[in-house]
Amino acid sequence: MTEQAPPTARLGRLRQLSLVWLIPLLAISVGLWMVYDTWRNQGPEITLTMPNAEGIEAGKTPIKVRDVAIGRVTSVSLSDKGDTVIATAQLDKSAAPLLFSDSQFWVVRPRVDSGGVSGLSTLLSGAYIQFQPGKSGQKQRNFNILASPPVTAPDVPGLRLTLAARDVPTVGVGSPVLFQHYEVGRVEKAQFDTEARQMRYQIFIHRPYDKLVTSNSRFWVSSGVNLALTAAGLQLNVGSVQTLLSGGIAFDVPPGHSLGEAVGNQSRFMLYASEENARNLYYEQQLPYVVLFNESVRGLTVGAPVEYRGIRVGSVAAVPLTSLDISKKKTGGNVGIPVLINLEVGRFDPDAGKRPTGFWQKRIGGSVKDGLVARLKTGNLLSGALFVDLDYSGKKTRTLPKPFLTYPVLPASDSGGLSQIENKVIALLDKLNALKIENTLNNADEALASTRDAAERTRVLMGEIDKLVANPQTQALPGDARKTLEQLRQSAASFSADSAAYQELTQTLSTLNQLLQNARPLVRTLDAQPNALLFDRNATDPTPKGARP
Repeated sequence: MTEQAPPTARLGRLRQLSLVWLIPLLAISVGLWMVYDTWRNQGPEITLTMPNAEGIEAGKTPIKVRDVAIGRVTSVSLSDKGDTVIATAQLDKSAAPLLFSDSQFWVVRPRVDSGGVSGLSTLLSGAYIQFQPGKSGQKQRNFNILASPPVTAPDVPGLRLTLAARDVPTVGVGSPVLFQHYEVGRVEKAQFDTEARQMRYQIFIHRPYDKLVTSNSRFWVSSGVNLALTAAGLQLNVGSVQTLLSGGIAFDVPPGHSLGEAVGNQSRFMLYASEENARNLYYEQQLPYVVLFNESVRGLTVGAPVEYRGIRVGSVAAVPLTSLDISKKKTGGNVGIPVLINLEVGRFDPDAGKRPTGFWQKRIGGSVKDGLVARLKTGNLLSGALFVDLDYSGKKTRTLPKPFLTYPVLPASDSGGLSQIENKVIALLDKLNALKIENTLNNADEALASTRDAAERTRVLMGEIDKLVANPQTQALPGDARKTLEQLRQSAASFSADSAAYQELTQTLSTLNQLLQNARPLVRTLDAQPNALLFDRNATDPTPKGARP
């Protein structure tokens, strides 16, 4: 048996790699490239905090800038305390340079508010998150969703101002800012400062209207309806529908004053309740004086005008200045009601700020010596509102009144306009009461009765004269005697009941009697209620209605 030789290995060339392996290699390369490209183009991831997730869905809700989608919400979850919602969103790389601390996010959904109707397009497409890029330069990745869309975008050119208000009607966010009834801006923010106890508003004025705001501008609340009762009658001014619904803020420079200098961004101004208050409180240089009135001050309120011959020169500051328990020692012997008034020098002296100290105090003191006095006058008969009128009484004095609680005193007139009317009415009532109408009526009745008796006696006399004339013996008398009897008969006939003179006399006496009879109830009413000429004597005091159950 022969042994076989062991096999020997053959050495040869290695065969080439199969083309089949190119497919997985290519797939791996494409995958790696896609991963790299995704990583290279991947934008930042941000966190959004919101009070609730209404309309927000993970993987569906887009984030848009100018209606261009730049990202999408990837997850929605509750915060650790459960009081807010945390949404994570992935943005495109192009959004990275736009994320700064002043960037703003808000949810766009259908809204109906004072600014109008918005977000109707989301009824079909669903809610989305609007992104407003910032410009602060400080990078940030965590943001809070705004409760409502901003009234004005941060990149809109214009002027932002801060207004402080106390005891004025509330103005809502989105309300218009008006200049001479033309809308030039909007109210962006409205919040109450608990420390200062006043409202603070942030308003935005669009360019180029921001040049209208100067250092002398005054801002006030425009309610949309202005009702004024003046000497020319009742005036009613109605603004736009939006100002009627939500109000607004108006501004302007008071008439007669310079425009002032331009103001910068975030400048502060005061907001007044009305245009009248804004113009009246414009005059900062004021001279306080006290007037001690010896008559009723009912109807005189704080802010009432102080006038000099119809021109406003000041305002009432306090009614009364102190408590009513005033001793004669404090008032210099006068126990009148102290009313504090402020004379606003700027109203009648444009150069008041350039005057030396005490200039107008000396001028007013000289006017007091020349007879300048203050009196109360009725400004409106319907409301009974009073105002303080300054004028000269014609009586000069050598000394000034003693100060009242360090305030200089303006002398008060003995009687104002309302007191003069009351005095005249009282004098008229006294004269009416002094008339002895009862005696006059009795005398008129007696005179009428006497006239009737005289007429009856005249009729009897005429009958006797007729008999005498018809007597044959009288016919035999001479002609002169008969003529005398005929004249006597004619004279008696003129006083008969059928004569014109008797009828006129009777009618006159009857008219006088009727007039006196009609005046009798009036006299009785005035005697029982002297103010019946001014007020309705049948009117009763209104009774307030009870609360509804």
